[in-house]
Amino acid sequence: MTWEFILKFRLPPDGTAPAGWLDALYEAGCDDATVGVGKPGTIALDFSREADSAEAAVRSAIKDVERAIPGAVLAEVGPDLVNLADLGEITGCSRQNIRKYAAGEIKAAKAPFPEPVHTGNPSLWRLAEVLPWFHRNTDLRPDPALLELARVTSAMNLDIQRQRLNHLLAAE
Repeated sequence: MTWEFILKFRLPPDGTAPAGWLDALYEAGCDDATVGVGKPGTIALDFSREADSAEAAVRSAIKDVERAIPGAVLAEVGPDLVNLADLGEITGCSRQNIRKYAAGEIKAAKAPFPEPVHTGNPSLWRLAEVLPWFHRNTDLRPDPALLELARVTSAMNLDIQRQRLNHLLAAE
């Protein structure tokens, strides 16, 4: 199966420009990724990786990047946090229709829409929470493989955040 996901890394502070890592990434097995180097000090890789499971795909990609860029620190894994437009694209519905689900305006939904993890402009939801809600409460049937991937990426991002928080608390 082919899994599509994004990995974002903070680069080591050795002064190497992000584009300087491209050959090393290719040689380490990241030839199945499109690399983005727009933000200084970071690198993002949009993978399309074959593996038996989402977790195997993501973990092997992380190892490949860490092998290519010693000292790189995983900052984020996606897909995870999504807005209403993202959910519309994933479900094949309009953003306005998804907004109606989120606002509780569609009475056919059997349960309240999940709470966002961030309220603002835009509000954000964890894909791993919203996809099962759609499956249980609507006629929409998002791809089960995407749910597997979302569960993996959400768990990894929560671990990253937990490690960052522990580091901050230990420094006090």
